[in-house]
Formats: sequence, C-alpha cells, structure tokens
Amino acid sequence: MLTFSPRVPVLRAVCVRSLPDVYNGVTEDKSKHDMPCNAIICDWNGTLIQHRDERPVLEGIAVDLFWASFPLHPLRMLRIYRTRALLEALYLRASREAEFDFVRELFRVYNERIVNGVPVSLIHSIVVRYANREEVQRQLDHRVLRTIRACHQAGKATGIFSAGYGYGILSIVAAAGYMKDFDFCKADQLAEENGRAVRFELNIYKNKRRFLEELLRERALDPRRVAYVGDSEDDEGCFELVGYPVMAYMAPEELKVRFARKYRAFVPKDEQHLANHLVHA
Repeated sequence: MLTFSPRVPVLRAVCVRSLPDVYNGVTEDKSKHDMPCNAIICDWNGTLIQHRDERPVLEGIAVDLFWASFPLHPLRMLRIYRTRALLEALYLRASREAEFDFVRELFRVYNERIVNGVPVSLIHSIVVRYANREEVQRQLDHRVLRTIRACHQAGKATGIFSAGYGYGILSIVAAAGYMKDFDFCKADQLAEENGRAVRFELNIYKNKRRFLEELLRERALDPRRVAYVGDSEDDEGCFELVGYPVMAYMAPEELKVRFARKYRAFVPKDEQHLANHLVHA
C-alpha cells in the first residue's frame, strides 16, 4: 500500500518543574490591557489542530491522487511513487539538521513532482474527503474551538491566520461544524492557471507578523484589542504585535514559560480558564 508516512524519532516532552510558579501572576495579570479585547485570531497547526505542519494533508493529497490516476495517468502514478524516496530523504535530513528548512523543501517537492498540472477540482475533492476522515477530525482541539464559538456568540470578531493551505483548513473546520463561528480565514492558497494547479503558495510562512499587520489593517482591527492564540516560535512576531497574546494548549511547555515571561502571554490551565480570559476580556 502506498504511504508517505515518515519515520521520524519521537521527541520527548520538556519537563519544567517550576512551571506553575512561572505562570502565577502572569496568566491573571490584566494590568497591561488598556482596552478590552474585541477580536480573537488563532493560528492553525499546533493550535486548533494537533498537526504541527501541513505534512498530513499533503500526504493525503499524494496518496489519493496516486489512486485517482489509475489507469488513465500511469506517468503521474510513477512520478508520485518515485517521490517517496525524496520525501524520506527530507524527513531524515530534518531529523539530523536543526537549521534545515524542512517546510520550504517539503512544499518544493510536492509542487514540482505531485500537484503541478493537476486539475484544481480534483485536488479540492481529495481535500474534502481528507477533511471528513475520522482520524483527521480527532486531531482538532475542541477546547479552543468551543471557546472561539463562545467569543463569536459574545460579539467578538474571530478568525484563523495560518501559513497552511486555506482550502484544507476551511474544509476541516466545515466538516467539524465550526464554519459559522469564524468571520475570516487568512492562509496560503493553491495558485492555479486555467483550472490546473501551479503550486502551493508559501507566502505567510516566516512572514507572519507582516501579514498579520496587513490583516488587521484590512479588517480595521486595533492590535491592542486583539487576542492572538499561537503555539510556536513562528508566532512570536504576532505576540509582539497584539495586546492579548495567548498560548495554545499544545504549545511546548518550555515555550509557554518563555513567552509568559517575555510577552506576558496568557497560559490557560483549562477550557474554563481560557473562556474566562477571552470571552470576558
């Protein structure tokens, strides 16, 4: 059976013994907020869904596209099959080299060898099927999604901001029944020409602060009144920009400590704690 699953070593969680002491006084301190929060913007990977990057959706597209190419497109099937070796080499290199830009190289391989020239309608249909899979839906963090729903019902603007594939994000959100709880989603897209895919764009990646600034201007949102929920160092520029930085549940513990100290980021203990902070902020 064709598979693109990598063999990457499992990373051990970082143990921070003084974690509660670090958070005390930080998560409850609202003295720095001069204005009430009126918008909540969430990262996607690692924040609303457990996947750390777009690898799972890309692999899902590759596998389904392989079988969809039978029997009329044997050359496409062969090209996808041979791409496995390149991907395995990327996974291995990423596990050995800390400075290796795995995400950019991953998208380059998929763009050049898998999606280029494929009908966009076919990719969309594959993504919708992927989004509805039970194993994909299980990856969602409903603790955050339910809180976003409560914020939206309370009249706050809500949105998703991600370097991930926008159509894939919205398909997963829609399949879970949360589409109406978000006012917008700004993410990277699939460039196309004459109905065929050209490449997955990677514009927001490594440029999140600049694109968040553009998003806030487009939607006339005051950064001081915006909460941003994120989980990684890629979100650091966003935490610098907004008045209400919030750590995702799935963020690494070491990062929670660091950003709580550096940006006074809110670190929720549980769903009620997060809801109290965001809904009533």
